[in-house]
Amino acid sequence: MDFGFTPAQDAFRAAIREELRGADIRAELDALGTGGSREPDVRPLYRALGRRGLLAVDWPRRYGGRGAGTVEASIAAEELTRAGVPDTLHVNTVQIVGMFLLHAGTERLKDRYLPAIGEGRSFASVLYTEPEAGSDLAGLRTTAVRDGDDFVLDGVKAYNLKSDLTDVALCAARTDPDAGRYQGITLFMVAMDAPGVRRETIPGIADEQFHRVVLDGVRVPADDVVGAVGQGWELLTQALAVERTGLDYSLKAERWYAATLARGLDPEELERCGRYGALVEASRLHAWRVLGQLADGLDIDPTCAATAKYVTSELARSVAAWANMTSPTPTGVLEAAYREAPGLTFSAGTSEMMLQLIASGEGGGVAAAWEAGEDALTRQLRQTFRTRFAAFTAARDHGGADAVQGPPAADGASCPGWPALVELGAPLFEVAAERGGFDLGLPASLVTCEELGRAALGGPYRATALTADVLRACAADGAHQDLVDAIGSGELTVSAEAFGACDPPKAREDRDGWLVEAPTGVSETPDTTHRLLFLRTADGIAPALVPAAPTARRPDARDGDIVVPHASVLGLLPEDSWTQVTARARLRQAAHLLGLAEGAHGAARAYVLRRQQFGSALHDFQGVSFTLARAATETETVRLAVHRAGRLAEEGKPCERAAVDALALAAETAARVTAAAVHLCGVRGLTAGLPVQRYYRLAHTEAVRMGTPARLFREAGRLRLSARTDLELLTAPADGV
Repeated sequence: MDFGFTPAQDAFRAAIREELRGADIRAELDALGTGGSREPDVRPLYRALGRRGLLAVDWPRRYGGRGAGTVEASIAAEELTRAGVPDTLHVNTVQIVGMFLLHAGTERLKDRYLPAIGEGRSFASVLYTEPEAGSDLAGLRTTAVRDGDDFVLDGVKAYNLKSDLTDVALCAARTDPDAGRYQGITLFMVAMDAPGVRRETIPGIADEQFHRVVLDGVRVPADDVVGAVGQGWELLTQALAVERTGLDYSLKAERWYAATLARGLDPEELERCGRYGALVEASRLHAWRVLGQLADGLDIDPTCAATAKYVTSELARSVAAWANMTSPTPTGVLEAAYREAPGLTFSAGTSEMMLQLIASGEGGGVAAAWEAGEDALTRQLRQTFRTRFAAFTAARDHGGADAVQGPPAADGASCPGWPALVELGAPLFEVAAERGGFDLGLPASLVTCEELGRAALGGPYRATALTADVLRACAADGAHQDLVDAIGSGELTVSAEAFGACDPPKAREDRDGWLVEAPTGVSETPDTTHRLLFLRTADGIAPALVPAAPTARRPDARDGDIVVPHASVLGLLPEDSWTQVTARARLRQAAHLLGLAEGAHGAARAYVLRRQQFGSALHDFQGVSFTLARAATETETVRLAVHRAGRLAEEGKPCERAAVDALALAAETAARVTAAAVHLCGVRGLTAGLPVQRYYRLAHTEAVRMGTPARLFREAGRLRLSARTDLELLTAPADGV
């Protein structure tokens, strides 16, 4: 998956934003807000957008488009929503009905309908759902009987949006009642003013009202069939996958989150501010992964689409609820959001349907889709790590008391995977070639940390890689090459405690070196050669590499003070370098936690697939399979957040907030997923018979190694409220507040 946009795509986004500032567009948007209606008529606004070619930018110009691609169409959809354009009519008219016509309609149908739709002169609705056929569209009862050159449609469609404003509808009907449930379904273009069409309103709690459409002997010419007669089910399933990109839901979550921040928050909401902000940004990555498959001309992976729809719609609902709980009198967009939100989790398929799809496919699923999209070198690294680590862990998870009561993993050089990492050159993955390294960058390091976590291995890799970061940042002109060489040979190993890596203690200089105040957190680690300390001095952050043996204390020093010799200080980190070093350390830790969650999930899934209860595999019970499916979506959200932030860091872009987000999400997810894995495995999960207990015990310490999730989310919240713009994902919260 590519993170970010090309310069041309960024320029396209900027151009769309500029067009949306046009006087005609702003006038129509202002009219929507002053009309006094809960469900204003958006057609005048859409006509203005159509005149500018903003409704269907990826359509051919002959149909009112701009001939752009899928990415550009998605960018335009984002910017329309961010500008305050209501999206339902656009989704139904352009993204669903227009898409059907473009890909399955005859040339006559395209010429008849698409130009008017693309230019905003005609609008369409979707007639799928019936009173007795909702999520199960194969149960629809509307019939279409051939009569000469026409089909005669009879039936009732229900719970449709915007049907009162539309000129035409895409209607699913059964043309062969004797065929199977998934055969004999045909799609028709039905004129909404045709004789026999009757529209009624079904009042609901949201601003947008549902409608009931009665079809009583409605004659539709055979030429108005979309696709082949009787072959509508395949088209419907393809369209549902496209509807499940999650982009529209992620944009709602973003808009409601931004509106909540703009209204102002009580300080006690800082933690949830950080948590929801991290989730809003990560959920958008789910949507763009599916959109990327579309843009590349690939078939949409149904598990990826189900994951995107589930994550984004559930998050939007949750954000709306949170936003309305932060004020005793919510108004405007947030009050409307509270009423709209419940419908999001069953639009385009219920959350339970999405979990069922994920549960049935997540053995390969989203993780396999991710790894298939990685470059050849990364895939080779993963496979090599897994093969090597498996040799060390095969017998580790069985046996006596040490397997469950001893340390869950070794932090130092006694980690069984450490020699393999040294042999593969992993300590030098991020070191520049001119200094003897491989220059593979942070992405390779993140894969290393992830695979260590997946194997439930500890070791000195993360802290040693952090040491290499420090040497790169503050050792100019090839200084400390001896330390770099020692890192590469595995002779230099560093404590994983990484004391002060995010909150360095104050230090004061005297004749013997630096006196460090209150060195809480420093522990003796005889299994490593050194500890990496960070000292906060008057001139900046000074990293120091000290022996792992207890650090000397002066007789006249205050209780707890230690002395760090001048010779142990590696240099001085400028503020921007310190921020980058900290972010990279957090991301390695986040990747390790991601691996722990993946390993626990995989072990639990393997167990419940083979474990029989009541005559069936445990996985056959929805309570079990849905728990695993939810865990898969949470783990995949962390994966996207971690690797997105890693890409930002590698490109030298601001990534402080992204790294905090990724680590906080990873910590919470690892704790939750490993606990769920133990629960699903029952009493065996508490013993050496299964490895899940090891993941659970590791998560207990690793999830708080660099700060508790609550603390990290509060930090992320402060970064957001300080108006820092580390990522382009959230726009200024202005409209509709």
